[in-house]
Amino acid sequence: MGYRVLLVDLDMRAPSLYYMLREPPVRYWINDYLDDECGFEETLVDLTGEFGLRGVFKVSLANPDIEAIKEIMGKSRRWEMNALKKLIRVRRTLAGSYDFVFFDTSPGIHYSSINALIASDNIILVVVPDRVDVKGALTFIKEIYDAIKTKSYLIVNKTPTTDDTKALEIARSISDELKIPLLASIPYYNDVVLSNGVEYLVLTRPDHPFTRTVRDIAGKIIALSRQSS
Repeated sequence: MGYRVLLVDLDMRAPSLYYMLREPPVRYWINDYLDDECGFEETLVDLTGEFGLRGVFKVSLANPDIEAIKEIMGKSRRWEMNALKKLIRVRRTLAGSYDFVFFDTSPGIHYSSINALIASDNIILVVVPDRVDVKGALTFIKEIYDAIKTKSYLIVNKTPTTDDTKALEIARSISDELKIPLLASIPYYNDVVLSNGVEYLVLTRPDHPFTRTVRDIAGKIIALSRQSS
């Protein structure tokens, strides 16, 4: 859509974006920046040309090596507090360089997740319509979201139907239970699963229902950013 977008992988305990983005060349990881081994800009990988995009798409990725994951799990509270300061600094210094900055993290109670939430203007929680997932999200919301007070929105993914109306009904019931405004519902599409990360449907199939859903979500995120500003 021509926007300047930055994606930061803060799911450092279970990083997957590196593989989802086809293992791009990385000089420094976000882990290195948080360990004071490099500047933040040195962690950035420009994927604009890789995907033939307008605008700008850069990423800062978490190290998927098992030793790096073990190291993150052993970090002290002092390190995590310093990491939060660094994230807030990144957000402030890059405010004029990007239209959107996404911090991707898992909805856990560990510090890296909480740091991402605190450093954000809006939270988008993605859940699947599974009772275990929904109950876990409900606990997380009560313990964390309510304390942070950041505006939160819900996306229900992989609803077990291809009927948009039924998918929306399922998503609304989960939204009511979690007491979070519904941003979108994504029906279950076999094509997405069968693509197995090799094909990016939003680029290769512009008329696919999944692509239309993602485009709608993007429009809503744009609207949210305008409200925040």
